[in-house]
Amino acid sequence: MNKIKEYISKPEVLVLLISLGFTALISTAVGTGGYLITGKFWGYFIISLCIQFIIFAIVNTFLLRKDTIEGANIVNKQLEELSKFAVRLTCSYCQQSNNVPILLNQENRFKCDSCNQINGVKMQFFSTQITTPLAKVLLPAGDETVEIKTSLTS
Repeated sequence: MNKIKEYISKPEVLVLLISLGFTALISTAVGTGGYLITGKFWGYFIISLCIQFIIFAIVNTFLLRKDTIEGANIVNKQLEELSKFAVRLTCSYCQQSNNVPILLNQENRFKCDSCNQINGVKMQFFSTQITTPLAKVLLPAGDETVEIKTSLTS
């Protein structure tokens, strides 16, 4: 009995049971209306149940597609915002310093605040090797080995 209570208390199962309860309640109401009009309960109950499942499937598909599109739009906006940087560059004409917004996904130019000349911005990216400082280095010195200690500071 405790396992059943634990299983039912899960949010997913609780939502499913409430949804099925409302669906059954609506189907029962339609079936009762059909019984009062034509004297047939189960036919109207099953038809109402099937119609509800079909409508819910269509609505859920539409909502999932809408959520997917909105999620993609949010990701695109985040990527667009992340591609913007501001750097301090000197004008190639008058050598005055300017704050320049840089977009990584397009060609960049800026107009100098001092001389109003148009400047181009060129960027270069390259990879480097990463080295790790040694705590102790041993150097051969003739017949002896000389030890040099280095300090690691952070």
